[in-house]
Amino acid sequence: KGLTGGVMALGLTVASQKIYDAFLSDEIGKALLHGHSFTGNPLACSAACASLDVLESAESQQRVERIVNAHAQFIEKYKDSDFFKSIKHQGTILSLEVNVGEESSYFSSIRTEAYNHFLENEILLRPLGNVIFINPPYCITESELNHVYQHIIEFLEGWFRK
Repeated sequence: KGLTGGVMALGLTVASQKIYDAFLSDEIGKALLHGHSFTGNPLACSAACASLDVLESAESQQRVERIVNAHAQFIEKYKDSDFFKSIKHQGTILSLEVNVGEESSYFSSIRTEAYNHFLENEILLRPLGNVIFINPPYCITESELNHVYQHIIEFLEGWFRK
């Protein structure tokens, strides 16, 4: 907990067994002497291990379950709403395809208005056209998640009244 500072990449070199075997030798001339700049960086590896420890903790798993359940309740409440062409979730990611009366598109005009509405209400969501994805951090509180849901519905109520 509490790691701060710059972000460092964690790189790998991945290859099939056949490729790996072709470079496996005690002779330096056969070695694959190329890799990502940060491959094996001890600080990046330590941060990755600490992150996995946090992710695998009982507390994090409870938070994930809380988000999954909240998304399921939101879907149940709005699954028959005319607002949505499609509403679904996979784990902690909620996908809301807004029914804009046309084919879905990354260039749907609803995107900019939705984005601005969310920012004005202290929510950072980046709609992809008429699809709104909610991928909350596991530390989000129930109150904060309800704030997000509330402002999505508030925005859509205004959008559909036009």
